[in-house]
Amino acid sequence: MCAITDVGAHAHAAEVIDFCEADVLSPPRMQQRVVLLMMIVIGGCGAPFRDHTAEPIAGSLTVQSLDVPRPVAPPYRIQTGDSLAVRFYRNPELNNDVLVRPDGMVSLPLVDDVQAAGMTPHDLASELEQRYQGELAVPDVTVIVTKFGGQRVWIGGEVGTQGELELVSGLTLVSAIQKAGGFKNSARIEQVILIRRGSDGTPRGTSLYLPEVKGGVHPEKDVALEPYDIVVVPKSAIGDVNTFMEMYVTRNLPAGGVWMNLLGGAF
Repeated sequence: MCAITDVGAHAHAAEVIDFCEADVLSPPRMQQRVVLLMMIVIGGCGAPFRDHTAEPIAGSLTVQSLDVPRPVAPPYRIQTGDSLAVRFYRNPELNNDVLVRPDGMVSLPLVDDVQAAGMTPHDLASELEQRYQGELAVPDVTVIVTKFGGQRVWIGGEVGTQGELELVSGLTLVSAIQKAGGFKNSARIEQVILIRRGSDGTPRGTSLYLPEVKGGVHPEKDVALEPYDIVVVPKSAIGDVNTFMEMYVTRNLPAGGVWMNLLGGAF
């Protein structure tokens, strides 16, 4: 059975029904009225259904992707043990492949030894162009790191042996201190300082509480070291981390060496 959806059809059908109820019809006339009523009902079922509740949505939906800024890694700084390709585009006869020595220097023809460790390849190329000003009409130098030397960390302060350590996979702060001879009795393990360069190249100091790590209570709080981290175990309480960091770096790290250059001249 179908429903009558046309209002006019409803009204007409009601009139027919009222008429039928008001008068007693003979069988022939009754048959005519029934046929007429069926035609009205069928006509109502054939009427198109109109949904007046649905309205078209104005405009269109635009999906925009958020442009999330990605962190920018600091430029690579040359390390001891790196292999460098030094290229002179206007004077290819001077092209050279050099190894950065343990003292951070490289040797090139026509100029004295040049400090390379701690500099970016671009900065070293600019330095070489300055050095060759008196030797070449138009120095045009490019420096390419062709092979990377071993990466290192520095462990200092109240430890058995202060100095560099090779950064191997999985090396943590406490394990590095153990490799450096462990904590001295005078070490203040409640405030160990980790100096690490940020994404902008600026060194930042963080104070770490290590008794629970050293004692094995919370080994998960140990810190994985990153290339060229500096770990300092102080002897006494530190009031201001930044002041202590500056004092330690300027007094204990080799002046003009790779570590000072790695810190980007911040001290």
